[in-house]
Amino acid sequence: MQLVSVTRKGQVTIPEEVRRKVGIRLGTKLLVESIGKEYVLMKKVEMARSIDELQRIGRRLAKQQGLTPSEIRREIEKIRAEIWKKKYARRYGG
Repeated sequence: MQLVSVTRKGQVTIPEEVRRKVGIRLGTKLLVESIGKEYVLMKKVEMARSIDELQRIGRRLAKQQGLTPSEIRREIEKIRAEIWKKKYARRYGG
């Protein structure tokens, strides 16, 4: 983890090593996402590709298992709650 500072104009310089590892170049779009009381930056292109790929895989697996959309939504919410509890419950109480 590296510490960065915000300039008067609200700009942050992402360290070169991080830019290189993540593949951030001039013009790369980043998403700012809130997670609880904190924020993360994500490369837009990678996220879009990952979501599309996950949707394709999910649809195929759901079809193979004979799952309905409502069953899938219930399972996703259950898993999200478990993940949140493991990662953030101590920090945010819950």
